[in-house]
Amino acid sequence: MKPLVILAVLLTFLVGVGLHVDPSKAQVYKKRNADGSVTYSDKPIRGAEQVDVEPAPVTEFAKPTGPATNVPEQAETPVAEASAEAVELGVSITAPEHNQAIRANDGQLQVSWQSQPSKLPEGYNYELVVDGVTAWRGFNSQQVTLAEIDRGERRLFVRIVDANNQQVARSDTVAVFVLRASVLQPNATQS
Repeated sequence: MKPLVILAVLLTFLVGVGLHVDPSKAQVYKKRNADGSVTYSDKPIRGAEQVDVEPAPVTEFAKPTGPATNVPEQAETPVAEASAEAVELGVSITAPEHNQAIRANDGQLQVSWQSQPSKLPEGYNYELVVDGVTAWRGFNSQQVTLAEIDRGERRLFVRIVDANNQQVARSDTVAVFVLRASVLQPNATQS
């Protein structure tokens, strides 16, 4: 049922774009069903709450900074030693998927991403941000397992930062729903 609902929301968005309707002004409604599943709709449903739709983030790429300098012909730089600023950087999350429900009773959440280029130039780092807080930072991995993730909706993205901690590339935000057994009622199912 979930893939059909997501498909319906995406089709509504695409039809809105085709009709030149501003999707940020579209109404989206969310209803949690008795079985714990969630239904999204563009029409009001009894018992549903209105959801504020955030505009889609735009990924930015690194741009060379500073004035161009003239390099004498005899001091030509080999291609392998090209400046990192001349390389366009990009990153996207490959797992988990957007709006995925993840059973994580142990509190662990695995996040994977890919970048362009696949190996970062020297001085650049990845940052995994969960709910607005940097949860991990490093340069030599494109997969991280986070521990002690609380249950509920979590919003995450990966960004690439330079040596000055300035963001040069950012993935889209992925919302996931972490399902964990309740500490207060361990035998109750989560709704």
